[in-house]
Amino acid sequence: MKITFHNLLNLYDINPKDVKLVRHGNAQIDILESFRSNRKYFEAYQSFQGFNKFGKAKHIASFAPGRSTTAVFLGLYNIINHLHNDDLTNKHHSIIDKFGFPDEWKWHEVSSWYHLELNQTFEDLSERLIIDWGKSTVSWVQSKDKNILEIRGANSIGEFVSYDEIQINYNQLQNLSKDVITNGTWINALSAVNGIYLIKDTSIGKLYVGSAYGDNGIYGRWMNYAKNGHGGNVELKKLNPNNFEFSILEIATKTASADEVIHRESRWKEKLGTRKFGLNQN
Repeated sequence: MKITFHNLLNLYDINPKDVKLVRHGNAQIDILESFRSNRKYFEAYQSFQGFNKFGKAKHIASFAPGRSTTAVFLGLYNIINHLHNDDLTNKHHSIIDKFGFPDEWKWHEVSSWYHLELNQTFEDLSERLIIDWGKSTVSWVQSKDKNILEIRGANSIGEFVSYDEIQINYNQLQNLSKDVITNGTWINALSAVNGIYLIKDTSIGKLYVGSAYGDNGIYGRWMNYAKNGHGGNVELKKLNPNNFEFSILEIATKTASADEVIHRESRWKEKLGTRKFGLNQN
């Protein structure tokens, strides 16, 4: 028996007829990244829509694009009210200015602003619930029911895609250390390679370049940061790890010697200037 999104809504006594499913596109902003790192920006973005875009719906279920035809559930939002362009005030115009949205949103004759509030009931499923949205030609706002493909573990950070696309925050790194089963693809991938990694403090833009060449590869080294946020580094101890973002600059095989990896680490420090302008002391 297939479990669908409408089945889930019914379990929580929400009428599916009152819900619009919204799979945002990434053309204007990175949906998932904005939701994770700047929630107010994301919520302001989705509040401005085409005239009467959500019809008579009482809720919208927001999704980010996933791999292929999948969609990642972000949250269920209650529609408190909405205003047509002629009714928009200086308050709404200031929101557009604050977040750098197009000026045309202020006066476009078919635009609306929706007052949305997050429904806490579904918060635990955020970024864990995956549905099959359908082909790319399917409309991004629908009422049609969707099959649920997966509900990921509570500490899941998603499916590993590639080393090049790794860009995780400190909370995700901690989740990686808490659930080795759910995050198995990540642990296998990070344990399989040594390499050079980057830590960025997103609050001040400072960079730290490090290297991993132990038995457990990059995964082993990153678990030291997961424990305390700084991994023993003096400069990182001075900062708030909740602002850290982890990525990989270069991978190396497990057969690469420590000297080879350290040499490559030094080259990256020179290229990025992290000794003079960043967080590397040597």
